[in-house]
Amino acid sequence: MTYAERENIFSKEYITTKELADLLGLAYANASTLMQTIKRKTGDRLNIRGKIHVQDYLDYFKLDGSSGRYKKTEKEIL
Repeated sequence: MTYAERENIFSKEYITTKELADLLGLAYANASTLMQTIKRKTGDRLNIRGKIHVQDYLDYFKLDGSSGRYKKTEKEIL
């Protein structure tokens, strides 16, 4: 997965099951199971089947989204 693809995923409000699979290198079925786990552990902000809120993803993996790391462009990081 390229940086541009990751940037595209985190620039939206939600992550789809397919994007989660691509992001973590999982099979679709495993990504679906993980998505359900994330929804149960963090609460389901969107309440939409097959999608999780980006903040739920960050909370589950204990990533700091407030630093803006996931919102910066590749040029800003380099």
